[in-house]
Amino acid sequence: MSSLTFYGGVDEIGGNKILLDDKGTRVMLDFGMSFNQSGKYFSEFLQPRKCNCLEDFIAVGLLPKLKGIYREDYIKHARWSQEERGLDAVLITHAHADHAAFIHHLRKDVPIYVSPETKAILNTLEVTGSGGFKDFCNYSCSFEFKPKKDGSGYTKIIGEVAKTPRSLKTFNFGEKFKIDSIEVTPYEVDHSLPGSTAFLIYTSQGNILYTGDYRFHGYRSESTISMVDAAIDEGVDILITEGTRVNEVKGNTEQNVFDKVSEIVKNTKELTLINFPSRDTARLKTFQMVAKEVDKKLVLDLKQAYLLNQLSFTGKDYPSINDQNLCFFAEKKNWGLIGRDDYPQDLILQDYDKWERAYLEKGNVLNFRDIKSNQREYMFYCNYFLLNELIDIKPNKGSRYIRSVCEPFDEEMNLDEKRVQNWLNLFKIDGPHQIHASGHASGPEIFKNIDLIQPKKIIPIHTESTEYFNKKYNNTINIEVGKKIIF
Repeated sequence: MSSLTFYGGVDEIGGNKILLDDKGTRVMLDFGMSFNQSGKYFSEFLQPRKCNCLEDFIAVGLLPKLKGIYREDYIKHARWSQEERGLDAVLITHAHADHAAFIHHLRKDVPIYVSPETKAILNTLEVTGSGGFKDFCNYSCSFEFKPKKDGSGYTKIIGEVAKTPRSLKTFNFGEKFKIDSIEVTPYEVDHSLPGSTAFLIYTSQGNILYTGDYRFHGYRSESTISMVDAAIDEGVDILITEGTRVNEVKGNTEQNVFDKVSEIVKNTKELTLINFPSRDTARLKTFQMVAKEVDKKLVLDLKQAYLLNQLSFTGKDYPSINDQNLCFFAEKKNWGLIGRDDYPQDLILQDYDKWERAYLEKGNVLNFRDIKSNQREYMFYCNYFLLNELIDIKPNKGSRYIRSVCEPFDEEMNLDEKRVQNWLNLFKIDGPHQIHASGHASGPEIFKNIDLIQPKKIIPIHTESTEYFNKKYNNTINIEVGKKIIF
């Protein structure tokens, strides 16, 4: 007997958590966070308590109460009964939070299969990110202690000594691998994050294609086309497809973004400020090409420098941190000594984390004084958390702000955008100029794929518009959270 149980992504965009059980082999497809569910109870300043282990997450419906999948240190601290491992593997389509954020909560002995790019991003998030729930590539044991050397009591085990590598396994696109009796072929797809993957899963009861998130209008559209061709050749019994934009007919392409951004930047006499998803390397490439065309420098942050350095180890063609059109911005931190000449260099370096210091002395790292003194030379990446740097940069009249992220879709995002507008008004910056291309396929593209693949059953996920599938296909299966589907 084989079954699928959906613990997230049901009638919502994101939060994918799908349990596949094939004759006792149990594989989780993605393990992401539901933004909708999280937003009901938590915010930036009200977060789940780490000291409460899993209880906060389970109580509000962010995590399912499943046996044998969660980390042993949390189980022990919560004084729950220890359990044998109940999961054979996790397949991660990509490193967006709604697909991968809850890796942190998994047992360290559960094999997690990812693309090399996904591993690079997860490592970047772990090293450069903040917060207490970011054990993606490594497992840092919590609530462990040991006797003090002098015998006077106990000390908590923290830092590097608490850390062990997770069982993270990278695959090559197009190369089949096995998980017990199940076989899996991963295929690269075009999305707004590098290394995004669709999985063709060969079970005892037929083939399952799990698309993850995909599109056709980016720089890797040929990868999505190749995935569809492979699915046609292999045959698909169950298609689990995303439907984020199934209700939309068309949208911008990356080429559209390039054309529109180029026009604005060419006509900007002073500083160009830009915002785009920080790990979207396709959008980064678009702005990089614009910078080259208009003979400006694209200034990114140090987290993006770290990510590009990690991606360089994949051997694929991603922008280099040494590109002549790229610079990196060192924001003020701690004492705020960057850009000052009345303090010694070793004190300036102490303002920054260890991973940041490796970049600070490179010739293409700038501070606020560099940008302030020659504003028309730069396209400055200025996300929500860098807006206060404008106080030091003091953008000149004639500066413009390009917003290349999705439109706000909840109350909190709308409040953030009002704050952004206040900053723009404060410095009389022209904008925002909204120019964006989605990471998801449109309705006609999704339906064309389904018609080509001709699956026996269709399961829409990662969508709020399942009715579009029901109207068009009578073999659509409507899912419920926690309800098992036998096939």
